[in-house]
Amino acid sequence: MKDRKWPCNHWRGFIVGTAGLIFVSFAILDYPVGVMSRQLDPILHHYGSLLTDFGKSDWILIVSFLAIIVGLGAAGTGDRRIRAKGVFLAQASSFVFAAIAFSGIAVALVKNMIGRARPNMLYQDLGPFSFSPMQFDADFASFPSGHSTTIAAIFTCAAFFNPRHRVLFFSLAVVIAMCRTIVGAHYPSDVIAGLAFGTWCTYLVAIFFSRYRMVFRIDESGWPLPRNSIRALKPEFLRHHHPTPPKQTDLDLRPQKGH
Repeated sequence: MKDRKWPCNHWRGFIVGTAGLIFVSFAILDYPVGVMSRQLDPILHHYGSLLTDFGKSDWILIVSFLAIIVGLGAAGTGDRRIRAKGVFLAQASSFVFAAIAFSGIAVALVKNMIGRARPNMLYQDLGPFSFSPMQFDADFASFPSGHSTTIAAIFTCAAFFNPRHRVLFFSLAVVIAMCRTIVGAHYPSDVIAGLAFGTWCTYLVAIFFSRYRMVFRIDESGWPLPRNSIRALKPEFLRHHHPTPPKQTDLDLRPQKGH
């Protein structure tokens, strides 16, 4: 498995498309959106802040870490079915934890190395093209957006586990991430770059897990597919059990089909 050829057939188009969107945002959208965000109704800022809090990585890291512990505990029990569920839960939760942690650490390093000024620095005449590399200052850590990276990682994980609904998950990621422009924390190009960065990091983690036959397998087009359905983790009491028909005996005098 580890000697297989790189499975992704779309990375060139992904990079070119992302670079094009970022360039257009830099040239056309960033400055007017940055100015407009300071003039929006405070109510929009309030609800935008509520949505962007979804992009904080703390909660998903804690939940996934607890799920890993629960999965490992279940994997040590005697029942074979419970053990299988525990192993899958531990591996799936480890994937989510690794994707969020890896993308978060990577984007923190990149954004501080680039040092782009945030929209709030427009007050000091520092516009979208103002950079101060290696500043390691929150006011110069705009590109890419860290919240957008985490949001993309979360919804990309969901899309990998539920491929049939991938369009819905990616659409939700875009809508929630764009709230970063409403609250004036980022320019549109920051959000686009963050979404692309989080998606790409999560894809790399999925490739790594698939190479060791954990959680995913990679189809011919390079798309990660789950080895087991996420529905397999549904507790037994939530499953629909169809009653077993009573066994027929010589004493059963009810009418029989075909007689």
